[in-house]
Order: sequence, then structure tokens, then C-alpha cells
Amino acid sequence: MTSMDLASFDQAWDRLESWLIAHSPADHAALRPPAAATEIAAVEEQLGFALHPQLRRLLERRNGVAEPEQDGGPVAEVFPAGGILPLSHRLLSTAEIPSAHEVLVEVHEDHVAPYLTDDEDTEEVAGHLHRCVPFALPNDGGVAFVDHQPGPTYGHVVEMGIGSGDLDGTLWGPSLAEFAGAVTDALETGTAFLSYWPTTFAHSSGRSCIDWEVRS
Repeated sequence: MTSMDLASFDQAWDRLESWLIAHSPADHAALRPPAAATEIAAVEEQLGFALHPQLRRLLERRNGVAEPEQDGGPVAEVFPAGGILPLSHRLLSTAEIPSAHEVLVEVHEDHVAPYLTDDEDTEEVAGHLHRCVPFALPNDGGVAFVDHQPGPTYGHVVEMGIGSGDLDGTLWGPSLAEFAGAVTDALETGTAFLSYWPTTFAHSSGRSCIDWEVRS
């Protein structure tokens, strides 16, 4: 990982935030301030390995998002600003990443590892879920993570619908930088990111935020 790779992430993330400021200020306001170096170090200590540099840079830029506003009303009235990524994934904070990673470890230990042989190729992401680090969650039991397995998949961004039994996953990008760039392309042009189309959620308060529709 070179300084050029980090610069490409910064450029892609700057584009995304610039679009949010101009077109979806409520979503931008939901982004939390940067994580402290001590908070990032604590995550790495709990994981037992170093974070991918672009994931570290993401946390250095934004430490997750604020919780949806309850507005003093029922759950149906929650204003879900902050679900800026496809399938309305919300960025995780340093406080949330370790527990989300533990879910992947448990899935690997309970549903994958018992069926792997010593000489089986584990380049498929399901074979090394314990080496994947979540960075965003939706509301349906899925997870978006960065692959930390050394080798050709290192740094890949994958989405996996674990709640629906999906252990194959979908590649969302070869890197966080390229993923962020592709999401911004979709937002800027109103076109699809894979099968996910950016739309607008209009709240009863008159405010709005990004929503994503799944279209075949």
C-alpha cells in the first residue's frame, strides 16, 4: 500500500462528502468526527492484526455515523439519515467494529471451518471470514467488510447477506477507494451501483436523505 493508494481514497471520499454537503446535508451531518489514534489502535488490538490502510484512513476521516433520530415518536417515524451506502449500509465506529467482526468469526467457526480440509483453497471469501473486517451494516442482517486475507483478495470490499444465509458474498469493489468512487458516480449521475439505485427518502418532517432501491 503506497501513499498514492491513500491519496486515491482521500480523493474518492472527498468527492462523496462534497456530494452529500450539496445534495443531502442531513446525511452529511450524520457522519461522526474522526476516530482518535488510540481508538483505532484498540480495534487492531482486539482484532489481532493491523487494519488495511484504506480502512484505517476511513476511520481517520469518519468514526461511523450517529444513530437515527427517534423524533420522540414510534419506530416508523425514525429519520434514517446516515445510510449513505447501497442497501442503506451505515458506517461502523471503532466501538462497533470488534463486535461485528466477532459475528464473522462465529460464522466462520460454526459454518465454514468444520467443512474445510487442510489442503483446501481458502481464497474464496467464505474460507477466511475471520480475516475480514466489517465497516458498515444495514438493517437486514447483512454486512459490508474489507478482506484482510493476505493475497489477491486483500483490500477487496465485499457485501454478504449473512442473515439470509448468503456466504458467497458480492464484490463491491477491489478497494475502498474504488468502491467510494463508484458509489459517488451513482449518486452524481442517478444511475445504478450494481443493482442498487440511489433515491430519496422524504421524512414527515420535510427533511430528506439518501435511500437505495434494489432493481433487477
